[in-house]
Amino acid sequence: MALPATSLAYRWRVLRRSTTFWVGSAIVLMWVVFAIFGDFVTPYEPQGTPQDILNRLQPPSSEHWFGTDDLGRDVLSRVLAGSRRVLTVALAATVIGTVLGTAVGLIVGYYGGLVDDVIGRVLDAFLSIPLVITGMLALAALGPNTLGVIIVIGLVFTPIIAKTVRAAVLGERQLDYVTAAQLRKESSLYILFVEILPNVMGVVIVEFTVRLGYAIFTVLALSFLGLGIDPTVPDWGLMIYQHYGYLTGNIWWPVLFPSLAIASLVVGVNLVADAIGQAFE
Repeated sequence: MALPATSLAYRWRVLRRSTTFWVGSAIVLMWVVFAIFGDFVTPYEPQGTPQDILNRLQPPSSEHWFGTDDLGRDVLSRVLAGSRRVLTVALAATVIGTVLGTAVGLIVGYYGGLVDDVIGRVLDAFLSIPLVITGMLALAALGPNTLGVIIVIGLVFTPIIAKTVRAAVLGERQLDYVTAAQLRKESSLYILFVEILPNVMGVVIVEFTVRLGYAIFTVLALSFLGLGIDPTVPDWGLMIYQHYGYLTGNIWWPVLFPSLAIASLVVGVNLVADAIGQAFE
């Protein structure tokens, strides 16, 4: 029996046949494994020994595959360990933004009228400010810390996701199943989260995967700018910031390998997001 095009089983079948989805998932899974088991796979201690001056800025070799940085630390170990921070922060921020944005979008889309006008104008005001600029201003006020980065990015994503969910809810609230629930005198919370939410979950899933890619880029951009970081923790953005000045001296490895790690992770997440978006179209 043919599955309806709107069913999750049908969409999963589409995903399973997507090469893009599997390639992206393999890349993301690789970095997730490094983030979880990094302490067991890094050839050297990622923090390194700052006094190891004799081994500083050594080019890639059989002993140090990715070379060493300006403090003599193994670049490969720091690249592998750096995946933990970016994935943890980006994932936590995206979850916060998705939960809050979905809740706001459901409420605004369902009630409409004055609620939509007032909250919609507030959302538009936040959306008018570039993401990185908002993050910089907020973290400059809060001070650099990982929790601050998570909260700021999550709050910045909230209006973006809310607008998308609102648009989906506007198309659902006029349908018969919502009218039937209203005639049964169901509560608004029940209608929002039991009746409407499952029917817009595809939009939420797509938004989550797309925003995760943006969150990764934003976390690294803020790290590169010196905001929201712990300098003792391996971080790809910070590694590039600390070493890009050495490029003029043909010392490229402390910048190249973190850059390739960033590119691969962002590409992997975007491939998964694109495949999910196509499956839910």
